[in-house]
Amino acid sequence: MVQAARVLRPSEPEGHPAGSAAGASARPIPLLFLVTNFDRGGAERILTRWANGLPRKKYAVQVAAMQGRTQVVRQALAQAGIPAHDLGMTWKGDLRVAVRLAQLLRRERIQVLVTFLFHPTLLGRLMGSLFGVPIRVSSERTMASESRVRRTLNRWTVGLATHVVAVSDRVAAYAAREFRIPPDRLTTICNGVDLDRFRPAPRDGFGGGPVIGSTARLHAENDHASLLRAFSRVSARWPEAELLLVGRGPEEARLKALAENLGTSTRIHFVGEQGDVASFLHQMDLYVQPSLAAGMPNSVLEAMAAGLPVVATAVGGTPEAVVQGETGLLVPPRNPIALADAMLKLLEDRRLAQAFGRAGRARVEAHFGEKLMLQRVEALLDRLVERHLGLTFQPSVGWVPC
Repeated sequence: MVQAARVLRPSEPEGHPAGSAAGASARPIPLLFLVTNFDRGGAERILTRWANGLPRKKYAVQVAAMQGRTQVVRQALAQAGIPAHDLGMTWKGDLRVAVRLAQLLRRERIQVLVTFLFHPTLLGRLMGSLFGVPIRVSSERTMASESRVRRTLNRWTVGLATHVVAVSDRVAAYAAREFRIPPDRLTTICNGVDLDRFRPAPRDGFGGGPVIGSTARLHAENDHASLLRAFSRVSARWPEAELLLVGRGPEEARLKALAENLGTSTRIHFVGEQGDVASFLHQMDLYVQPSLAAGMPNSVLEAMAAGLPVVATAVGGTPEAVVQGETGLLVPPRNPIALADAMLKLLEDRRLAQAFGRAGRARVEAHFGEKLMLQRVEALLDRLVERHLGLTFQPSVGWVPC
């Protein structure tokens, strides 16, 4: 017997029963976000902000994870009054997760399905189409970093999506070209930052010398190895400099061994995953992002919001955030020498670094605030509801036929 999906469900608010938007148009429209797991990753953080930010009068939001063993995001969603479902996937070939998703879609009469990351997108497109979910939105968050097999499967199934949201203009251009998505089914909605949580503050201090930092996950795609090699070059000129690495990942052991081999381990601090990233940004003088691929890195936007000058690799959507020579310096990927030279330039020119930090904060306020992101998400969903369900929202009544 197939196990039913496990759900962490708060009590349903009075006057907001679940149901089909078509059957009871005044009620909120049932919407489900689908993600791989409930980890505290970049996509999961953005999904949580989308889920929390949508008006409850318009959308009855729920979230499901294919594999929900991690509890951090799951509990946060439940505390916010958002039902959080664990579809109980035990391994990548576990087909029972498809059955559980189908049960969830039918039981909750889901009208809008929004998917994040590869496996949820593939599953959501197939099951959403098969079970008649009228609005199926995929989120395209990477650029040319997926395998050939994944790109092929994406291309084969993208026609099942009602709409695709790209995380940056560069990702949108890539997706349109690679997956043949027509312009009317593709929208760019950049990541947004909580401007109150991430803001400039006096440096807390982490020793006597300058502190260089990064909050990107310790994954091969983020190429911390190049950062460690660049830091060893910086250390030759700034022996009192410290490197602060916030986050965990599969590369942690290898990176610690590399730091030992480079002779810099006493000045490199691996502090693990932290819930309050902002407080660690306040200890930094310079933020560095050495990624090999990126859609629109949350970590870079958060550093800019905190008023830090940024050195980053010119990959994916990063150049849309970090303007060369205005908010930071961009370098080629896999180039520790160029990375070190850029870091040294900003460490040695404090006035330039401070100007970059101020300009970075201003750019995030203008283009990458959380409020602006949520406004764009809501506007897109409202347009899709009008187009595919024939409903428009009237504040005094709710959803009514157009």
